[in-house]
Order: sequence, then C-alpha cells, then structure tokens
Amino acid sequence: MTTADRLAARVTRTPEPRPLPGHPAAYFGAGCSAGLSAALDRLEARRVLLVHGRRSFARCGVAAAVAAGSAGREVRRFTGFGPNPELEQVLAGVAVARALRPDVVVGIGGGSAMDVAKMIAVLADQDPSRLGPDVDLGALLHRPRISRLVLMPTTAGSGAELTRFATVYQHGRKRSLDHPGVRADLVLVDPDLVASVPGGVAVASGLDALCQAVESSWAVRATDESRRLAGAALTALLPALGAVAAGAGCGDPDRREALALGAALAGAAIDLTRTTAAHALSYPLTAGLGLPHGVAVALHLGWLADHHALVGADDCRHPDGPQAVAATVAGLRAQVEAATGMPLPALLSRLLTRAGQPPEIGALRLRESDWAAPMAAELSSGRAGNSPRAVTPDDLRQHLFSSRQTLGKAGSTRGRVSSALHRSTVAHPGR
Repeated sequence: MTTADRLAARVTRTPEPRPLPGHPAAYFGAGCSAGLSAALDRLEARRVLLVHGRRSFARCGVAAAVAAGSAGREVRRFTGFGPNPELEQVLAGVAVARALRPDVVVGIGGGSAMDVAKMIAVLADQDPSRLGPDVDLGALLHRPRISRLVLMPTTAGSGAELTRFATVYQHGRKRSLDHPGVRADLVLVDPDLVASVPGGVAVASGLDALCQAVESSWAVRATDESRRLAGAALTALLPALGAVAAGAGCGDPDRREALALGAALAGAAIDLTRTTAAHALSYPLTAGLGLPHGVAVALHLGWLADHHALVGADDCRHPDGPQAVAATVAGLRAQVEAATGMPLPALLSRLLTRAGQPPEIGALRLRESDWAAPMAAELSSGRAGNSPRAVTPDDLRQHLFSSRQTLGKAGSTRGRVSSALHRSTVAHPGR
C-alpha cells in the first residue's frame, strides 16, 4: 500500500504532520500551520513577503502562527488581488517583491492566493524589461527563482500548493506559468485552517478537487503514479462529498480532514498530468458569468464523462486506446456510486445545488451565437488536448446549446444569471 493509499484509507487527527506523496516537502496535519515560524527559521528568512487573501486570512485562524513567524523579521504583505486574479495584479505584487527582496514568499489562502504567490516569487527574479501586460508567460523564464516559497492553503479544493504551475487571467483569457521553479519549497496543509470557510465556498472547493481527481484519472498524460494519487484522492473525497450531497455540513472535523487530504492528493495528481477539457471549458464561464472555478468545472464534468465513455478509434487521443478509456470512465462511475450511493450526475447536481449554484449546465441557457466562439477557442488549448477523446465544436453545440437556451450575451447575461440562477453567499476562496 502506498503512502497516498494509507493516508486516504484512514484520516486521523494526530499532532505530528505527515508527509504528503507527490512533493519532497509537503506535510499534512491538523495544527501544522503552527510550524511556520520554525520553518522560516530553518530557511534563514530575514525578509518575508506574505501573500494572502483578505477575508480568508481574517477568518481562518492563521494569524497567531503568522505573528509568531513575523517576530524579528521584516515582513510585508500583499493582498492586492481579487477572485480570478489578473496579470496586472500579479505584476503589482512583483513590484512589492522587488522592493523588499524577500528571502521567503509565503502564500496563505485559496487557489488564487496560491497562484499569485507562486507567480510573484518566480517573476520577481526575471528581467524587468520583459514584464508587462502583454508578456508571453510561456517564454518569460530565463532566471531561476531566488526567494524560497512556502504555501499554506485555507481551502480544500484547488490543490495549487502541490503543483508546479500557476494560472492568471490575461486580456480575459486564462494563462498558465508552467515551470519547475513554480513548485513550492515547503507546503503545510492544515485542515484546521478550512474550518471557517463558508459552506458554499467549501462545497465549490470540494467540487474542484473532485473534478481534478477525475480529470487526472482519464488524462492522456496519466501515469501509474498519477492514477494512484488520483485514486487515493477519490477514496478520501467521495465519502465526504457524498455526505455533503445528502445534506451534511463540511464542518465535521473528520469530514474536513478528508476533504483537505483529498484536495491535496488531487493537486499532486494534476501536477503530474495537468487537467483536461472540463477545466479548459470552465474558464469562459468564470470570466463571463463570474461562476466560482470549481462550479464552472463541475458543470462541464458530467457531460464530458458521457462524451468520453463513447470514445471510438477515430477520435481517441489516449495512448492506451478507446477500450481502456471507456473502462476508466466506467471504473470512475462505479467508484463514485459505490462511495456515495448515487451516480456521478446526481452527485454533481446535488453538490452544485448545495453550493447555491445551477444544478446543470443547461440551466445557464447559453446562447450559441455568443458562447460558441469563446468555448471553441479553448478547444485548441493544451488542457483540451489532454482529454482522452477529442472534443469538437459540434460536441459543444450538442451539449451546451439548444433551442431552449436563449439568454443573451456573456456580458448581458452575467447579472441575470448571477441573481436568478446562482444567488448565493459564495465568496471566492482566494479572497
């Protein structure tokens, strides 16, 4: 039994943090955030840049650990970013880092805070003449990162603390900075930090973790190790998410630990495989309608599972062939139903409803004339190309658009969808 399997099979609350698989210095355990000060001592940190959300930081209970870690050091904070951060916001943080020259960058928060911290740490050491709103992130990195990077998530969803890539919006499109230097030097996953996350945010985050584990399982780039990590993530996530779908809350300590562990393992899995079309197609929904990331991905996951299950020899991209892909999808469906007592579409629908969101993508009533182009543009991305079965514009037309879906443009629908379809208290976990 691997470390991932042992962790997922029995989530127990112990005072000593346990190493997480998939990263050389990632640790999991209730209360392990208290080790931040000792970690900064070991890293010989004199100057620290603290990158964190606003509300999430105030409510998560990490302030005492940060205060202890700040003693005797020069500490500056950067909070100048919002949900789905823009490149300009990241560059403002880079300017702060250049002025401070931190020994360590510490990121505390949800997926947005993790990504902003990772980008700041890497970009601060690049040629400033190459930085700007139109920079090509993929061609930018020519200098190694100097600052050390410590990440502490306060949501159980993105798994960004375990990945060596970070994403940001640039001119309305999601862009990735994918490089080994983006990987953190130290990760502390403390499930106690997610205790105060609002219910809707917790469910949306759990959906993100679930989707990442599923996508990693069927990805073209999947390996034996990534499949073990994704399987262990699902072992941890599914009973907890099934209970939430049935009406339980996310605040139970054991359930909270299971979700935090599953999210971290799913992050380790996608670090090896990257994500697939469900993520690629989610970005227009987030950019155009303001849907939380995990919700936008989950709205696509159900129909894509059906799509991939019908893979044939003519449209299979996976090196193992169409029969293996169909078997993988069938196995995932069986695992979901065995662990939760409901099929995947029902699980997704109930969780989306619990998050205060539309239960399925048809409820958005996307107008083809407005949404076909931005959705189709994502089909050329590396994420979409990592899907086991090709997804075409005709597939989008079949699954996303219909004669019933007649609401207006992306911009004009945003207010109506936000108020009529997903009126909720969900706040983005990066805030």
